[in-house]
Amino acid sequence: MSLIVYDYHTTERSAGKSTLGNLLLGAPHKKGPFATGSRMDSITQECKAETMLIDDVPYNIVDTPGILDPNRGTIPILNEISKTINKCAHGVKAILIVSEVGRFTDEQKDALNRIRNFLGKDATNNIISVLSRADKDQTEDRSIMQSDWNQSFRSFIQGIGNRWGISPNPEIFPAGEETHKVRLGEIKNLISSIQGVYTTEQHEKCQREQAEARRRKEEDEKRAKREHDEKLKEDARREAERAHQREFNQMRQEYEKQHRQILEKMIESLRREKENERQEREKERQEAREHQERRRQEERERQERERQERRQQELKDGIMFAASEALKMAFYAFI
Repeated sequence: MSLIVYDYHTTERSAGKSTLGNLLLGAPHKKGPFATGSRMDSITQECKAETMLIDDVPYNIVDTPGILDPNRGTIPILNEISKTINKCAHGVKAILIVSEVGRFTDEQKDALNRIRNFLGKDATNNIISVLSRADKDQTEDRSIMQSDWNQSFRSFIQGIGNRWGISPNPEIFPAGEETHKVRLGEIKNLISSIQGVYTTEQHEKCQREQAEARRRKEEDEKRAKREHDEKLKEDARREAERAHQREFNQMRQEYEKQHRQILEKMIESLRREKENERQEREKERQEAREHQERRRQEERERQERERQERRQQELKDGIMFAASEALKMAFYAFI
């Protein structure tokens, strides 16, 4: 069976997985089979395996590239790990994830999720979290270490069955020192207590499922993109229709406005014509009334003249008659 060691490291230094591998082998931490160093160019570049015994049971311990090595892409690293798992014919007993003591950052969460997603849910029961670069108090008293955890890291530890250990700092606790032996013993006990192994069949199944999930995701993304493009086209078509309709409505409104103005002008012109005709008829009627009134007035004047002339004539006739009668009387008197 095999043990696979991963770590999360920053751009400044490794978390110490190669050092842990050397300590588990009982080798000097700086001169063991796994290369160590504080500089980024000295960290593990390819997977390397060595054999160790736990309770007389042989294990192949595999040192891997850092899961978030900034000098390498994610895909080459995961491909290297996948090839190593596939070489573990008898399966993987434990997956040790080494991370430096400190605040559990979003970057670390992403790294751990990347491992868990890559290996699949079947590997969860085989994961052990190992904390490195702890100070003296944290290494001697696990409760001090736990008190510094944030909720995200507590949730992660609970999710892997509370399997966690401390990699003793060999600069503080050299080989042979009691705390050094206790902490390494705890890690070995966690390894031996794991039931079952993570097999290459499980890994291949996980890879097939992930490939299928990626394929479905790509299809979903393509479908979503196609639907999005179609929606954009449909939106553009509808917008063009709306723009055409707005232009048509604007033209229709302009036409109706012009037509209404023409009708209003025609109506106004007809109204003026009728008003002029009315005024003309009224003028004619007024002139006719005035003409009739003049004729009546002339007739009244004529009749009045005739009456006066008759009275004058009657007066003349009366005078003439009276004069005639007076002459007659005078004549008769003279006779």
